Amino acid sequence: MSERPGRPLPPVGDAGSTVVRFPGRSARQRRAARWAIGAGVAALLALVAWILFFSPVLAVDRVSVTGTRLVDRADVERRLEPLRGEPLPRIGTGRVEGLLADVPGIAEVRSVAQPPTGVEVVVREETPVARKEAGDGVDVLLADGSVLSGIADEAPGVGALPSMADPLPGGDEAVRAEAARVLTTLPDAVRSRVETVGAGAPGQVRLGLDGGTVLVWGDDSHADLKGDVVEAFLDEDGGGPDLSRVKELDVSVPERPITR
Repeated sequence: MSERPGRPLPPVGDAGSTVVRFPGRSARQRRAARWAIGAGVAALLALVAWILFFSPVLAVDRVSVTGTRLVDRADVERRLEPLRGEPLPRIGTGRVEGLLADVPGIAEVRSVAQPPTGVEVVVREETPVARKEAGDGVDVLLADGSVLSGIADEAPGVGALPSMADPLPGGDEAVRAEAARVLTTLPDAVRSRVETVGAGAPGQVRLGLDGGTVLVWGDDSHADLKGDVVEAFLDEDGGGPDLSRVKELDVSVPERPITR
């Protein structure tokens, strides 16, 4: 019987292995896959953003205030009440600054997140520079020229302050600010001897020293030079004059100090 012609049989063994290739994805399918992945990532990010910024999951339920010594903490806490219920990631220092913008005595604030639902507001107060006894406590002059009233006499840093002379406490704010700037720029050796501060008009700051001498300072210009002149007068061991016989030391023009 003769053999019928047909297809040849594949070789046997490794040399005869057959590789079957499957068709890959088309360009359209690859684009669709990329779009699907991108849409999934976008949806996930949107969900996370909603949870962080809009959902009640991270709503603030605890606001603490630190750093207040002279400023009324209860007033600060009351003004910060709108923060409660807001998502924590939406609360920043700018939001806190807006709520406390008109509170006298505050120099700077910052917010510190305390996850998951707390925020701490840290207050830095203006430096107190002078005081005056009042019926309901003490009026305190701050470095920016503002005055806090009703401060307890035993409040930190208040007892050793120089006294304000009338009409400074209730006078013009610009005059108070000038007097405050003078006090904050005094050399330590001079500041430690100041017992009173007064000013009835711009450029008329007067400082009462221990021992009775009045230091006529004038305006707040040339602070360093004025300070050097006064220190030279106060340095009796270094040959300075005896201020016990001087009623006034005028350094409003520091190049030409005058004693009276």
